[in-house]
Amino acid sequence: MFPLRAGYRMEKSQYYPIILLATLFLTYFVENFLRMAPNALTPILIEELKLSYGAMGVLLSALSLIYGLMQIPSGILSNRFGSRRSILYFNILTIMGLFLFWSGMNYNCLLAAQILIGLGCSTFYINAVNLLSTWFPSNRKATAIGILSASGGLASFASYIGFPRVVDALGSWRPLYLGISLILIASWVSNIFVLKERENLEGGENRDTQSLMQILFETVRDRRLYPFISGYLLSTVGWVFMTWMPKFMIDVKGLTYIEVGEIASLGSIAGIPGTIVISAISDRLKRRKMPLVGAFGLAAVLVLTFMAAPIGTPLIVFMTLNFLIGLTFSFWVLLFSMIPETLPPGSASIGLGLVNGIGTIGFSIFAPLYGYFVDITGTYTLSNYIVQFLILLMPLIFHIFIKECYGGIKE
Repeated sequence: MFPLRAGYRMEKSQYYPIILLATLFLTYFVENFLRMAPNALTPILIEELKLSYGAMGVLLSALSLIYGLMQIPSGILSNRFGSRRSILYFNILTIMGLFLFWSGMNYNCLLAAQILIGLGCSTFYINAVNLLSTWFPSNRKATAIGILSASGGLASFASYIGFPRVVDALGSWRPLYLGISLILIASWVSNIFVLKERENLEGGENRDTQSLMQILFETVRDRRLYPFISGYLLSTVGWVFMTWMPKFMIDVKGLTYIEVGEIASLGSIAGIPGTIVISAISDRLKRRKMPLVGAFGLAAVLVLTFMAAPIGTPLIVFMTLNFLIGLTFSFWVLLFSMIPETLPPGSASIGLGLVNGIGTIGFSIFAPLYGYFVDITGTYTLSNYIVQFLILLMPLIFHIFIKECYGGIKE
């Protein structure tokens, strides 16, 4: 359906990797903008559709759950069909879901749309990482992946800023949603001509002839992947705390809703430059492990300091701490640079899917558990102790079990 030789002359240009990155950046930005739309529109959708909070919660979690469960199949599909085709075919599902959400006037339509969008978006990131990993040299690979990842944070910020202003100006969120959806279609068309897998320029597809199940089993048995899975899974407890942080600050630190909103927004903004800065540092040093462990360790110390800050601590201190937490937690982008450098090419896609999927599902489990322990104990103490213990394990796991992989680990 999509010509394999599309854009061949462009790919021979020295500027092709930059063009590829720009195209993927735009697609990822638009996808994330629209993925975050229900979160930004929560108060409006509850009022517009007369939804209960429970129903709204299901609507919000449907996309992320599908996204998480699809990560391993996404890696298998990428291995079977290639990154380019996986992105193009699944983006069709995303576009279908977006227009169903835009036109939907009842809860069932919106829920079906979220499922379609979750399916469509599930393959993009790991396949985009695969493409960037093959087209950029080692000294620029992590920076390229960091720039791509920064578009997610930028999209989240833009979604929260954009929808309230459009609703205030036009009285409806649908014009902005439609406009961004049309941009995704334009991006999809450009991807047909721009995206290209490097091996296709080097004499055919050269796909591994092993069965997909055999590749999956070999990837699962590869012990080099285990520290990435466990570390990324443990890192989700930090994100769980940041999700509960506004309520924690109101209940325990005595801050107002406006004040915690200011604190939380800085952590979100910090992730935008953070993914680029940490990746650029790694490329500059020509090392992956040292900046990863350093960012992990600093993030853990910052979270513990944030929790322990006494009542009455100046607001500027909390704002600064949360900004630094958002900055250092951007370390996760290095994981997705390191996996293709650690695993053989035939299993890198599945490895990325395993790590991303298990981490996403882990977040979905840890988040309600944090609240459950608050319910049964009446305080945040036990929940925060668990977070502190697990978050301190992160740098230890990476320090002990991960090898330096800059430029690729040789068998």
